[in-house]
Amino acid sequence: MNHRRNLRIAAAAAATLTTLSMSGAAMAAKGHKPKPAAPAVRDSDHDGMPDKWEKANGLNPRRTDGKADRDRDGLSNLREFKAGTSARKADTDRDGVPDGWEVSNRLNPLRADAGDDLDDDGLSNEQEYVVHDDPREIDSDSDGTDDGAEDPDSDGLSNVQDFELGYHPLQADSNEDGVADGDDDLDDDGLSNVDEYNRGNDPENADSDDDGVPDGDEDSDDSDDSDDSDDDEQSDEDEQSDDEDGSEDNAGTVTGFDAATAALTVSIGSGMTVTVTVTDSTEISWYRRSAACPVPATIDDLTIGRAVHELEAEDGDDSELGTPPTAEEIKLVCA
Repeated sequence: MNHRRNLRIAAAAAATLTTLSMSGAAMAAKGHKPKPAAPAVRDSDHDGMPDKWEKANGLNPRRTDGKADRDRDGLSNLREFKAGTSARKADTDRDGVPDGWEVSNRLNPLRADAGDDLDDDGLSNEQEYVVHDDPREIDSDSDGTDDGAEDPDSDGLSNVQDFELGYHPLQADSNEDGVADGDDDLDDDGLSNVDEYNRGNDPENADSDDDGVPDGDEDSDDSDDSDDSDDDEQSDEDEQSDDEDGSEDNAGTVTGFDAATAALTVSIGSGMTVTVTVTDSTEISWYRRSAACPVPATIDDLTIGRAVHELEAEDGDDSELGTPPTAEEIKLVCA
């Protein structure tokens, strides 16, 4: 009897413990509900772009258009989404360079960095874009010339110089005036843009050194020799005779040119004439070139009656040997 009673008591105790345990678990579950799962981003057309983003960028969330390029900037709509750029604006950061070009060249399409020069070639990122160069390579075509020093339009000006003067580096005659950009004379000082750069002058300043003398009338031979007489005004002919570097400024007029011997005769006034030999190395150019002289000056322009602004010849005179001195530079008046 006692044995059976003990069994009943043990069974009752076990049932009570089970009930308490189940009640505790139920209470714990009731007090700690699991957090609901985050709702999935809706992409109705399954093109990789959320509906919300598509609507914000003017796309159709029910049409598969991930490969399309709505703003034609070189980035597909899907790539715009992944890059964080706008599918409606070709230049999200408004720095002048399309998003697609920036991404392709590892630039940040969300930061205005068009003015940076990552490769130190003298061209900004935006300028590299204009001339189709790599903003991360100083010599994009590996030809031994830095991108900034290249002259793709063969106008005589480098890319850097073209940009400095407001020209387009890929157009030889940017302003369509019939004259190559390098041969233009922006400041009307008698020197072409190329000549200005070659002499270290400012092509947009007629008097680069502010000495009161136009750049075109300066002595370009880098000689310290000058006429010490400030009070006595000499005629052009006297200055030409005394000029030891052979420079004949405002020389005169062509009176003859023998194509067989290449002998050029120029009248410099008062019955005086100068004869020089024109060679392949003689630099012939226009003085104050304009649309009236659309092509560079050549030996064919040494015609009788042509006005000559400047004539430079080699030092010395070989007339005793029957050979006139060689002309180094001839500036013809464009008229």
